[in-house]
Amino acid sequence: MVSTSAPASSRSALAIPRLVALVLILFSIGITLAIIGTSGTLDLLTDVGESKWGFAAFVSVYALAVVLLLPGTLGTLTAGAVFGFPVGAAAALVGATIGATLAFIISRVMGRQGAQSLFGGRLSAINDFIGCNDFSSILILRLIPVVPFNLLNYGSGLTSARLSRYVLASFIGMAPATLLATGLGDQADNPNGRVFIALLGVFISLLVGSAWYAKRLRARRLKPLTAA
Repeated sequence: MVSTSAPASSRSALAIPRLVALVLILFSIGITLAIIGTSGTLDLLTDVGESKWGFAAFVSVYALAVVLLLPGTLGTLTAGAVFGFPVGAAAALVGATIGATLAFIISRVMGRQGAQSLFGGRLSAINDFIGCNDFSSILILRLIPVVPFNLLNYGSGLTSARLSRYVLASFIGMAPATLLATGLGDQADNPNGRVFIALLGVFISLLVGSAWYAKRLRARRLKPLTAA
């Protein structure tokens, strides 16, 4: 009889090295970005957005930029400047969602098993909560502006969140900030104009409202825990 335990043992033995490799790669990318800056990427996004491939090229480069930990807000502002609103909002939201999905999958494949081996019970507590509330948990975190975008992308892959729920919650949760940033990017050449001021007011209201709703949802989730 051929044993099937060997491949499983081999995968388990490589779990922690894969996690270490993922951390080292992300750390190296972060250090590189801190040294060289992001201006080159913004120029590239502008160039591809204005090329004949336009929308599709911009979305592809934006998604890759998200995987490489580049700040999403800068790319979203660029989308507004290149395409205007609302096309820029669509380009940025699609690109950010694709990039966040790729980051999630990379983290899930390379890091989840190693994280479970290293952190055990602490990760299990998070998994228990995320597994039952994956959509609302990711949605709340996406709606809270202080939660780092790239950290959530890769961190979610280490949990038991389902990919489909993660993608949908991310798409919805990123929408308010994306609308705000692309609206500002579209009108950045006329910051004193009525359109800019009106968009700023509307989208800031949406952002604040989303944050308030996220706080309410979080309080609702925590109430059963405090009661117990």
